Amino acid sequence: MPGRGRHRTDPEHVAEQARWTWRLARRQTDGVPVDADVTHPDSTPFAGRDYAGLTRMFPSPPRRWPARTGLALVLSTERDSRSDWLRSGQALERILLHAASHGVMAAFHTQPLEVPQLRAQMRRTLSAGEFPQMILRLGYPPCVRVLPRRPVAEVLTASDYRTS
Repeated sequence: MPGRGRHRTDPEHVAEQARWTWRLARRQTDGVPVDADVTHPDSTPFAGRDYAGLTRMFPSPPRRWPARTGLALVLSTERDSRSDWLRSGQALERILLHAASHGVMAAFHTQPLEVPQLRAQMRRTLSAGEFPQMILRLGYPPCVRVLPRRPVAEVLTASDYRTS
């Protein structure tokens, strides 16, 4: 997939990712631990985020990619309005809930959609002219690691989820 290094060469993007990546020496409940994924970010057809800095140490991905990396999906909509974004989010929620009920995990690959030229290319080549909203892989991981989460009370107040 073209553009794998686009985010990695953007200083603002690199700085933002560094802010959201935390090292084991510092306890944190927001962000992603550096060792959350220790595989090379280019070891699947979709580039991953490089939390561990592996692309600096090993610019080329390993010759042997994992044999089974899950089923890749592109969730797309006919139009690209706010209501389409909402409906695609609702569809994603249903996909994830159904997958979870069967022990299937999801990996998100939104990076190409964050670059306008790559999103347009995906629209032309992968989604039959529809607007790609999400790229994800679904599959059964070899192991599962539980990551820390903040208590709901720390991130939401009653007014955040009160219906009117």
